[in-house]
Amino acid sequence: MFTKQNSILIIAYLATGIWSCLMVYSASYASAGNRYDVASNHFAVRQAMFYAIGLACLLFFAKLKTTPFCSKKTMKIAGGVAVLLLLLVLLTGTATNNAQRWIQLGGATLQPTELVKMLLIVVTANFIVHYFATMARSNRVTYLLIAYIFVCAGLIILQPDLGTSFIVLCIFAAQLLTSGLSARRLSQLALTVILFVALSLGITYLLHPDFFSQARLGRFAFLDPFSEANLDASYQLRNGYYAIADGGIFGKGFGQSVQKLGFLPESHTDFISAVISEELGIIGILVTMSLILFFIGKAFHIALRSQSAFDTSVCIGFATWIAVQAVLNLGGISGMIPLTGVPLPFISFGGTSIITLSCGVGFLISAERQITLTERRNLHANQQ
Repeated sequence: MFTKQNSILIIAYLATGIWSCLMVYSASYASAGNRYDVASNHFAVRQAMFYAIGLACLLFFAKLKTTPFCSKKTMKIAGGVAVLLLLLVLLTGTATNNAQRWIQLGGATLQPTELVKMLLIVVTANFIVHYFATMARSNRVTYLLIAYIFVCAGLIILQPDLGTSFIVLCIFAAQLLTSGLSARRLSQLALTVILFVALSLGITYLLHPDFFSQARLGRFAFLDPFSEANLDASYQLRNGYYAIADGGIFGKGFGQSVQKLGFLPESHTDFISAVISEELGIIGILVTMSLILFFIGKAFHIALRSQSAFDTSVCIGFATWIAVQAVLNLGGISGMIPLTGVPLPFISFGGTSIITLSCGVGFLISAERQITLTERRNLHANQQ
């Protein structure tokens, strides 16, 4: 039985799905035929299908208890599957735009890193719950977890996907910071990690200076996108600027974007917010951000109310995932930070992303339902 709070989450999910499908259709109907040689509504129909599958996953996880996910066995399975998926991408993955991030499964395309984010959230939450006493006494066991997360982040970097690896590390940091470890213990861990990263970058530069290639350094073209030297590297960013500038406050009208007509190659994925801005203006961006912020706020609210350390950690991780990814996407398109190529959560076209996020929302509903049941039991016990 769903509560009123659960119903609000489901309504928000459905509203976000409708908004996403509309925006994906508007952003992709021109390129669908010109670039991909498919029907104009191809991507919108597929996005609607992804949301339908996502809704089924949401309802499935919403009706499950979160308790079975909190076990050492689950932690080991999730951790093993995450590494296996990342290795499969590197060994058998499909390359697109100089990045090998996808696996072909029949006629479907899977982006494992989206699933890996959720798996690593579950791994970290379980580790914190089952080994917290040991973590509070010594850093040794925590270093094992840190090493595992860095291995996964390293495998993601090799795809290459710096944006997702950054998201994974931010999620882990948020879960660790809210785990209850003392400030002294966290400071020691942070210092060790900083020294390790600095040493790793130094060694990488000495052994493989090509890692810091012109293409990667080109991401910093956002600092001066209109410079003649940066014209190629900042092509998408500049067209995103034009879209945002043309939109103004109220936009040019739904479907009226010019930049999506071949000027923004990823108009329905990474740059969908630029199309929203051009067509619906600041109002459209505020609506989009409000939908995303609702899920972030709800996840943090459930985390604060929950009496389960596992549920709290997972909710913190899920909220951090959405927040950091949204900041990277919107910050990159607005020129505040380098472009990372990550999609806008819940809005951009992408099956693996939508379905995995839907499972996360299902977990939120389940965690909130258990909070309500616990509060009712406590109230009944006090009345007796």
